[in-house]
This record gives sequence, C-alpha cells and structure tokens, in this order.
Amino acid sequence: MALEILRYTADRIAAVRAFNARLDAQGVVPEQRFPETPDPGWFPRMELYLAVEDGTVRGGYILRRQCFQAAGEIVEAAHYRLPLSEGLIDRKYSGLGLRFVRDALAREPRLYAMGMGGWENALPQMLKRLKWQMSAVPFYFKVLHPARFLRNIRAVRTSAYRRLAMDVAAITGTGWIGMKALGMARALPLEKVDLGAGFGPWADEVWDRARGGYGLTAVRDAATLEEIYPAVSARFLRVRAAGGWAIVLDTQLKDHKQFGGMRLGTIVDGFAPIESVPAVVRAATSLLEQRGVDLIVSNQSHAAWGRGLREAGFREGPSNYLSALSPELAKLAGNEDGNFHFTRGDADGPMGL
Repeated sequence: MALEILRYTADRIAAVRAFNARLDAQGVVPEQRFPETPDPGWFPRMELYLAVEDGTVRGGYILRRQCFQAAGEIVEAAHYRLPLSEGLIDRKYSGLGLRFVRDALAREPRLYAMGMGGWENALPQMLKRLKWQMSAVPFYFKVLHPARFLRNIRAVRTSAYRRLAMDVAAITGTGWIGMKALGMARALPLEKVDLGAGFGPWADEVWDRARGGYGLTAVRDAATLEEIYPAVSARFLRVRAAGGWAIVLDTQLKDHKQFGGMRLGTIVDGFAPIESVPAVVRAATSLLEQRGVDLIVSNQSHAAWGRGLREAGFREGPSNYLSALSPELAKLAGNEDGNFHFTRGDADGPMGL
C-alpha cells in the first residue's frame, strides 16, 4: 500500500511509539520525537499529521493554526512545526520532508516556520530552496551574575583552555569587572511592576491601540493570549506597564545544553504601542533582576523591541532562531523584516526553557 499522509488519531498511538523507538535505537537526539498522543496540549488549534505506510508510521508534522495581521488585514495562517521522518535513519524516506511541506501548503498556503536550530539544518535549507522568505530573529542577552554565567555558558566553554580561562575569570572577579565596564552587568533601577493574573478586556484595548504600529504579527487579543498563556498557569509572569504587556519566565535550569545550571530569565512575548516598548522592556527586565536571575534572554524581530532591549542593557548575540514565511504569507507581509513582530511566543514559546 502506498504511503499516505493522514490525520493523527488515537488508533495510531502505538505506531507512533514504535516510530519513536526506532529513532531511539539509532541514537537520534531526544528532542526529535513525535508526540505520543494526538492532543499533546501544547497549544490550541493544533493539527497533527502522520505519514503511514501499511500501518507503519514513517513520520509526521504539526500545524498550529492562528490568525495574523498582515499589512493591516487579519488572515488565517499556520505554524509549520516538528516535521520528523524516518529519513533521519533510513535514506529510503529522505524525500518525506519535501512531501510534508507540500502537504502542509495544500492544507494552508499561509505558513510560517520558526526556530529550526540554525541555517545549517535540513529544514531551513529546504525552505530556502523553495523560495520561502527567511531571516534570523535577533537574540538579545543581559548578564546579571557574571560568575555563574561564566561557569555555565556552554556555548562558549567549548575547549579546555576556554573553560579554564572562564573559571579563572569567575573566581578572581575579572569577569565581573570586564562585563561591568562594558555595561553588561548593569542592573536597572527598581521598578514597581504590575503582575496581572490573566488577560482581560485591557489586553483587547492594547491590541486595538497598538496593532497599527506593526506589519506582520500574530493576533494578540485577550482570547488568543488566554489560550496560549492561561491564567491558571503560575509559570507565566504577566507584566503590565506603560499601556503594554510582557510575558516573562524565571526558570532554574539543570544541565541545559546551552545554559547549564543557570537561573534563566526570559522575555518570551510582549505587545505595546511602539512608543511604549522601552518602558515595557524596562519593567520586564527590572522584575527578572529583582527575582535574582543570572541571565536574561529574548528573541525579538521588531526593530522597536530591539532598541528597547539595547537601551535596557542587553547585547545582541548570534541567533540560531530563524523565521521562514511561505511565498503566500510573504506576499501579504511584504519585505519589511524590521516591522515584523516575531517572538518565542510565536513558535515553541517557553516549552524548552
């Protein structure tokens, strides 16, 4: 029987588990596993599809449907995420990646992909060949506790010499002195921050007042935000300031592949009138500083948010967090990348942090 791409239903859970077990057996990294339930509960409006051959699952992908504003118009779009195939371990299925993209485009021509781990990976390389509009979402970071940063930042501790040099800098305090001189460990003045329990009519007012300042952006009205960041979750800290808002996380990491055991602050998402963005960034940053995090990070594509972060003491680092727009969505959005508003909330959000 020919391979088909079908909606994930409960009767295929065992076949998905067998697919994941084959990836395990061949040493594929744990992050590349397909959900072992048709409704993993990560986000609302998710559709999961499987490649099925004679009852055996050979891979799958996910569509997360949502509304976007593109050049002032509200349109339906979808996030194309987690395409996985047995092509990782069997070249017979190496063409499934392209077939998945074409199948997803047939279901929703206005697609976008986010994250993807860097330009060298297979998915961004394929989307680039297919003429999707590609860009890197800038990465910003602010170091608050240099010693813990130097001991834990695995992306830089890549050799014995570097590890020794960074440990010495952490122990002697030279790392703190250097970062202080560069303005990288400068704390903001304490601010009183309004921590909202959830999103209500006020969030609709922010959306209506601010949306005109942005080109391409996911709809961020109260109903949508409550689906993504539910009030019942104590994990999300909702900062209200200056007529806007931000979602932040304070996470104690353990053996993280990039940040080791740091206490990580993340500005996950936010929305505000353009003129209010710096004040919202300062409020979010001040809250995380008061909570004692070691490092604050954020991915923000819009130029105003980038300026706000730099004014709050953030530096820009290399980004492996990419955005890709299908030709149909790119045509609506235009080419003003600096006016696109993409954050981690538009992709996997805080799931990995």
